[in-house]
Amino acid sequence: MSRARERLLRRLHLRLTAIWSLAWLFCVIALCVVAILTHARLTELDITSTLRLRATAVYGLTWFDANGRFHDEVLRKEAGVLDGGADVWVVSQGAPAMVLLRPDRPRFELADVTAIADMATRDGTDTVHEGRDRRGRPFLLYAKETYDERDRPAAIILVLGDPAARDAAQSAFVRSTLLIAIGFAAFGILVGYFLSRRSMRPAIASFEQQERFLSAAAHELRTPVARLQALCGTARDGREPPTQVLEKVERVAGQTTRLVDKLLVLARLDAVDTPVSKEPVRLDLLVESVLPEDAQVDLHATESVVNADVNLVQIAVRNLIDNALVHAANAGTNEGVRVTVVGSSVVVEDRGPGFPESLLERVGEPFMSGPNSPGSGLGLSIVRHIAQLHGGELRLENRDGGGARVELRL
Repeated sequence: MSRARERLLRRLHLRLTAIWSLAWLFCVIALCVVAILTHARLTELDITSTLRLRATAVYGLTWFDANGRFHDEVLRKEAGVLDGGADVWVVSQGAPAMVLLRPDRPRFELADVTAIADMATRDGTDTVHEGRDRRGRPFLLYAKETYDERDRPAAIILVLGDPAARDAAQSAFVRSTLLIAIGFAAFGILVGYFLSRRSMRPAIASFEQQERFLSAAAHELRTPVARLQALCGTARDGREPPTQVLEKVERVAGQTTRLVDKLLVLARLDAVDTPVSKEPVRLDLLVESVLPEDAQVDLHATESVVNADVNLVQIAVRNLIDNALVHAANAGTNEGVRVTVVGSSVVVEDRGPGFPESLLERVGEPFMSGPNSPGSGLGLSIVRHIAQLHGGELRLENRDGGGARVELRL
């Protein structure tokens, strides 16, 4: 394959990999963003729910009597409400505001609890507010009103929680999510690299098939073209009668036409997506239909039905018979060609020179033929392709006493 084509395929491979990688990274990033935002929202709801439950517990375990006196005796008996990791304050409403309940050891140093209670009342209760104490430590504040016996607002309950646990959980989730995302991104890029490489196999195979065809055409057409040029020179010099030269030109043109036909068939069979239209067919009748009428061919066939492409099998059988007739004629033998059809196999035997032992394993390759063979080395290669397209094989061997035996098995 040429360097220019290799560079083209390499650029195409990188482009496909880049497109896949960008699409994959976009999906991974989108999923990460959604996961992080969802986790942040759920964490926020969790801490809000915790503060709300603490405020509700204080609301249910405290009350005001008829004289307006605040009672928290029951609340102090409940373990875990006042010492459960949050500061609980109760500040009376009205003027002047007084602190009715304070934590024994507050976690946050508040500058003015009554001002915070007044701010929470103005901004609305039953919501979470964020703030900082005198040391700059952040806190989350949940405020809830409580009422006296006449259902009048009497005080406001303040529950202050530490957002550090929330922030730590969110940070840990973000780190783990990013690590997983990096792993998925790397995995997706590798998958994209191999998928794009795999998707280019048909294109690479097509390029290689084109190069093989062009190389084959150039290789095989060089000889007849040279012969035609020599015949033109002979005709120009007048060394042979024009009629004789024309006959030679016509013979070379016929050979060239047959060669081009074989090249086209081989190129079509060598294509990646060669269509094979299989149907039930009588193999014995198909072989009989392609026998040449003016040649000595002895057919022995039993009734046989196979699933095959009629046109391709005809081409294969015709190539085998023509090849056997040519080699038998060149050997000067009087024995004809024997064709046997049994089951899904077609066997063609002749008494020609047979296959050279050194080339027996390679005779079915394109342009591979014996030193004294008059053919181009394409016939058996075409037959082998057709056999493979039908899930079969081509077997070559030499006969005892001289000659070749070729079996096409479908």
